[in-house]
Amino acid sequence: MVMISPLSNASASRSHRRVLIHVTCFVDWNSQLLLTGIEIRDKPVDAANAAFRKVAKQIAGCLVRVDSGANFLVHLRLYHGWRKGYEPTPNLRAIRTVIAETDFSTASDKTQVTFSANVEFGDCLLSALPRRMHQKLRIHLPNTLRDKKDSLGQEEKMVDTALAADLVVCAYRDPDEWILLVTEDDDLIPPLFTAESIINSLQARALLLSKRIRRNNMLLLDDLDASPRTK
Repeated sequence: MVMISPLSNASASRSHRRVLIHVTCFVDWNSQLLLTGIEIRDKPVDAANAAFRKVAKQIAGCLVRVDSGANFLVHLRLYHGWRKGYEPTPNLRAIRTVIAETDFSTASDKTQVTFSANVEFGDCLLSALPRRMHQKLRIHLPNTLRDKKDSLGQEEKMVDTALAADLVVCAYRDPDEWILLVTEDDDLIPPLFTAESIINSLQARALLLSKRIRRNNMLLLDDLDASPRTK
């Protein structure tokens, strides 16, 4: 009979443990709200809830497809026109309600993927001087939703550039961790390319998750695009 020492058992146990990978996920929130098909002005909480559930499911599925042998801890950062002036928009109040009511231990439908309950918003930058922060609101970027000049409607300001800046900062700050960009917008591909070059190591990945099928845009997205594709 072959005897196995406790030390050997411990070594075997360690060798079969899954690696824990930290992932910072940058979400272009406006595109995700639009994909729900829910009228945002009439039902902001319903739209926020549907978008949040769908995004969580897509992220979990994406990560397991890329590496089924790892465990993931996902940190969400949501980018949107969160304030008109200094006032929170209905969409900000809606997603805050959804986050407060979410049981993050069950937010993922994949056992390998866990979502951090600390969801962050893109109007507070990852790197900026303390004197640039509004001390009461604890944000750097108020007034990211504005009335359009000489026309009806509203538009986001500083949102894409905030996401781009944070994505690059994150890559420099944590070069051995993963970055996942959720967007339908090609304008956010350049900072993803830049982040990929910064975290270029065996441990880290930069990934794109999108519903959009890109044809003839001449972008080389191989190894970046982790979106599901159906025939």
